Amino acid sequence: MSRLTKALPLLLSPLLCLPALAADGHDHHGNHPAHVHGVGKLDVALEGNTLTLHLDSPLINLVGFEHAATSTRDKDTVEAAARMLRDVTRIFVTDAAAQCKPAEVQLESAVLPPALLGEKAVTTPEAAPNDGHADLDGDFTLVCASPGALNTVDVAGLFRAFPGFQRIDVQLATPKKQAAFQLAPGNSAIPVN
Repeated sequence: MSRLTKALPLLLSPLLCLPALAADGHDHHGNHPAHVHGVGKLDVALEGNTLTLHLDSPLINLVGFEHAATSTRDKDTVEAAARMLRDVTRIFVTDAAAQCKPAEVQLESAVLPPALLGEKAVTTPEAAPNDGHADLDGDFTLVCASPGALNTVDVAGLFRAFPGFQRIDVQLATPKKQAAFQLAPGNSAIPVN
């Protein structure tokens, strides 16, 4: 028996887990993380004077449903949520001494038209999910005049504006550290330094 023949079962055994993971629902939309109602994912990065935040959330956490907004009520709900998210300095509060100002906000969902989200440019939508689950991705860029004074980013405003969030899983990357946090209402500050 050759070495390759002996090693083949060991090399292939991780592949046997793939069907189970796909059936388990841990990757509903290609490269998106698991879709769990009440839970959002937030990536936070500080590079130079630019603070970027990427929010990935089940749509239900933000608007209370996960289908296309066809009724006037649903459209109004989506537009109100988009306005709240675009008020970046109320949703993501930074230290006043850092002097962070919003530079750009992009919101996207496979089941919502860009205009409802306040997007001017037409984006090519990804395929709408057929499993009844839909997400909203938000990219937020802030420019900080004094990034060295940025000690925390508080997301209490996100929890207040969108009570559908029970938890937010945070990945942080700065020149000084990399860390992961779980935030919840009452525990909403991300220590940046």
